[in-house]
Formats: sequence, C-alpha cells, structure tokens
Amino acid sequence: MKPYTLTIRFRETDEYEAEVGAFMRDLSKHTDKSKNRFIIDLIGDYMKRSEQEQQEKAIIEKLRKMIREELQGFAVANPDSEDKSEMTEDEEAANAASVLDDLELFC
Repeated sequence: MKPYTLTIRFRETDEYEAEVGAFMRDLSKHTDKSKNRFIIDLIGDYMKRSEQEQQEKAIIEKLRKMIREELQGFAVANPDSEDKSEMTEDEEAANAASVLDDLELFC
C-alpha cells in the first residue's frame, strides 16, 4: 500500500494558524516526537475521543428513554380530586425540586 501524504499550509496572515505553524516549526524543541508522529497521534486521539463521545451520547439517550418509560408508569395526580396531599406547599416545592435535580443528573 502506498503511503498517504498530506501537506499542511499555515497562513501567516491568520493569527491562530501562524501560532500553530510556529509551534509545529519548533516541535522538536517541545517533544522528542517527529512532526509526522505528532500529527498521527493527534488525529488518532481525536478519532478515539469522537468515538467515545458517540458512545456516551448513545448511553445517555438510552438512559433518557428508560427514565421516560419508567415515568410513564406513574399515575399523575389530579389536582381536583378529593384526596388532598398532607404535604405543605413548601414541602411539595422541595420535593419537585429534588425530582428535577435527580433528573438533571441523567440528562
């Protein structure tokens, strides 16, 4: 298989690109890696991180789906019903805030 070659240009007119270009020029001063190995490792780490982020997003979405399914099983209280809760308004607000905090941990 023929090696894949990539040429990178850093525009000196762009402040960010000029800074990155200067870093690459002086790379041997910062690390014992070659520029080639540095770029390959950088791209490889980016690929791994992207894959990990996709897996994490999939897990979070599964958790959200499971929570939604479980919450659908709970009966919604009818505020007009005769069976009034013994909790005060402050207790109800604290309870609702606690439930929301717990849900935010999963989202």
